[in-house]
Amino acid sequence: MAGSVGSMNAREKWEHFVQVDALPHRTEQIRNLYKYFCEHKDLIAQEFVLIFDQFCQNLRRIQDAGEMQKCACIHISLLRTSMIEGQPVYMLEAFDIETLDRVKLSPFRYHAYWIFSFMNKLEDLCDADRRKYAGQIDRPMLEAWMKEQVFPFHEFMVHAVRYAMDRVVRLASFRSIEKEVLFEIRVCEYRDQNESESVYRINESKKMSVSCKGWLECLFDHDYIYEHIQDVDVSYGQYAGINLNYARLENVGLTQSNMRNSYLLGSKFEACRCDLVDFSGSTLFDADFRNCNLEQARFDHVLAQRNLMNEKRGMIFGIHGVNFQGANLTNASFRGARLAGDFLNAALNGTDFTDADLTGSYMLKRDADRVLLSGDQRQSISWVEGNAS
Repeated sequence: MAGSVGSMNAREKWEHFVQVDALPHRTEQIRNLYKYFCEHKDLIAQEFVLIFDQFCQNLRRIQDAGEMQKCACIHISLLRTSMIEGQPVYMLEAFDIETLDRVKLSPFRYHAYWIFSFMNKLEDLCDADRRKYAGQIDRPMLEAWMKEQVFPFHEFMVHAVRYAMDRVVRLASFRSIEKEVLFEIRVCEYRDQNESESVYRINESKKMSVSCKGWLECLFDHDYIYEHIQDVDVSYGQYAGINLNYARLENVGLTQSNMRNSYLLGSKFEACRCDLVDFSGSTLFDADFRNCNLEQARFDHVLAQRNLMNEKRGMIFGIHGVNFQGANLTNASFRGARLAGDFLNAALNGTDFTDADLTGSYMLKRDADRVLLSGDQRQSISWVEGNAS
């Protein structure tokens, strides 16, 4: 080691340390965190929902007392000071329209040590490695670099809250909150909107089907991301290449629409009519089509694997896989697709998986004889007993 870096100046040694030591350690710890989250996500969701339920009950009491108007936004905010103290927490805050820009402190905190213990491990590994550089990389340099690494770890809080939302929306306390027509829940760093991401949105403003279809066919770059679209029929639309990342479509008719080469990262289709829709070539990481009608839909050559990492950004795509539970996939096509799909209780009569990479997918054992698959495909699928859900 000494021979290979001895001729480097201080800047070159720092860059060598980051590329050769620190970033590989970050990749390792992000992968370890991903594995932990996948194994414990239901328990994590359960614990978060308990705190969120208490928070919502208190919020309703505040509204009943006339101390808050209709809720416009809930923030789940990382307190950086808590990380310095060794007890990383997220604070739950609620705002009405009049208080959106005000500083508010809430006693409701979610402890996220399960996330940042992996960041602490990263720091320990990097601290040990920096000592090999004969004093050329001091502790403050490492500490400054570590402050820049929060985001890929914090992103798992975003994943956790998104995953918990199925339970949150069923809470009587959450349903009882008086909400604005436009309402959302965001995970963020405290008072930092640049590190803020929407995890759930309700948009109760009424759209006419004709105007909504025209709006979608404009194919704006960013207008549909995180959006909530409900109770419209936009069938036979030309939406090729549309960016619906993290959008939530509820009771939407899309029959025979062209959605080729679209971006549907984390998109949720709730009780949607997607028969004969062409999704070919689209990016579908963690998309959710539970209980949708997808009869004769085309998913040829889609990209939707699980655990695909961008090491440069420290980001993993495909946390859960694509959810097709209970969907009608009769005569749908997945030719040449690369996806990890949950096909439990889906209707798979006549579904075409020719040349598809189904690594990491789930199917019921009872469907083994109903689906035409190659030997390699059968080996790559996890076969589940009974009526799993």
